[in-house]
Amino acid sequence: MAKVTATGNRIAADEVVEAEQSYAPSAWGRVWEFLRGPYPTLVSRLALGVLFLLSGLSKLGTTAAFAANIRSYEMNLPDFLVSVMAVGLPPLEVGLGVWLLAGLFLRFSGAVSAVLMAVFTVAIAQAWLRGLDINCGCFAGSEGNPLGTALINALGPVGTYLANEKAGPDTVIRDAILVLMSVHLIFVPSVFALDNLRKRRATPEEEEYLEEEAAEA
Repeated sequence: MAKVTATGNRIAADEVVEAEQSYAPSAWGRVWEFLRGPYPTLVSRLALGVLFLLSGLSKLGTTAAFAANIRSYEMNLPDFLVSVMAVGLPPLEVGLGVWLLAGLFLRFSGAVSAVLMAVFTVAIAQAWLRGLDINCGCFAGSEGNPLGTALINALGPVGTYLANEKAGPDTVIRDAILVLMSVHLIFVPSVFALDNLRKRRATPEEEEYLEEEAAEA
């Protein structure tokens, strides 16, 4: 009887091992599980936040130069739209950068970031495909305001590259990656974010709403 029991236990143990092996995640599955964690979103937040903040600060108060850069894309945009973009985009980028770095309203911030980066990607891609030899205009160079120029210059060779970046395939690829990072923030929570503090201080009704938001994500 003991021998039969031992044999049965071995068979059961083998079945458990086989079941665990069959359910073991693939390499892509492990990558996906990692990306669903809160720490990768911290990387997305910091990268996007710094880029938006520097981009917006470097273009604040340089409406004429920024408008000329927008027109260099030759997209036949109405003058009023170019003016609105030249005035409105820099402060929007600064505000979005601050929100992303602080981890505030991350789903909304991520959605706005994704839309902006998608628009930038399309604009740069069409300029590259049409063979336009133009500056990306993502970061203002010598025509930027003093604060933005100083911050860009403080980055050394990286800042020089950003200030003189051309619309080309490398810029398209970079912006496409930033689109994916923005979408990442919409669906995956982050750490060290003000949103977490906001959730802890929420009323029962607000907590229920936040839980429904998380479930939908």
